Amino acid sequence: MSDSYTRYFAEIYDDIMDAVPYDSWFNYLKDLINYYRADKENILELACGTANMTERLSRLKKVKHITAVDLSPEMLKKAVEKINTENTEVEFVQEDMKEIKFDKKFSLIVSFFDSINYLTEEEDLARLFNNAVGLLKQDGLFIFDMNSIGRINTIEEKKFVLEGKNYTCFWEDIVYRDKDIWQVRLKICLKGDNQPCFEELHSEKGYKIKRVKQLLFENGFESVEVLNAFSFHKGKDSSKRLYFIASPQKGRLKNNRGIVKRLLFLLKNDIKNIVSYI
Repeated sequence: MSDSYTRYFAEIYDDIMDAVPYDSWFNYLKDLINYYRADKENILELACGTANMTERLSRLKKVKHITAVDLSPEMLKKAVEKINTENTEVEFVQEDMKEIKFDKKFSLIVSFFDSINYLTEEEDLARLFNNAVGLLKQDGLFIFDMNSIGRINTIEEKKFVLEGKNYTCFWEDIVYRDKDIWQVRLKICLKGDNQPCFEELHSEKGYKIKRVKQLLFENGFESVEVLNAFSFHKGKDSSKRLYFIASPQKGRLKNNRGIVKRLLFLLKNDIKNIVSYI
């Protein structure tokens, strides 16, 4: 299983993720950064994968250093190839995100693509939050997205085949609604490779917003806001994807609010979402 993840999945990851609108995700993050006036000088990215978002983060103005963490050494090998460190210093670290420990503090911690859902035990989620709050500057922000419990439980079980230039991937969606668990079973066969096909299992757990917020507060965060992804509307358990914004500083997320400013960001993202469906 571990060899499968570190080599075979890394080989096909970018091709499978090709349909992801990375620039749209990045533009939304920039809106969140601007709205909350986040300091982005020193960024920690969790579960960076092959650095598709890391590369974009490195383009942000005033970013001096990015530490990008991933469990897979093979993913990180792919990541290094994409980064131009001419303007921003990027350090890649192989580590389990729930075990993160560094001697420095970060102004911003981010995680994308429902990576947090991969923590299927509450104690692991709590451990991540506890470590993250200790790594943030007092006015720093932790921004991450999650698949909602509503989306997890409305995924249809299905099987299909993904065919690439260098691989064939047999994909199966499995949902355990009584446990709020979504699993993807993959059988990956690299063409022209002498080794046998490998199988691996990816598991995500859906959590209720109330419980995630409770775990954030219990582990040191003092300010938490939840948004419906790619908008400035309040997130709900029925939303497809959620964004959590958390800070160790009490009242931090209210510091820069104003009705007019909120409405402008809300309207801007609503228009973008409408245009994307036309």
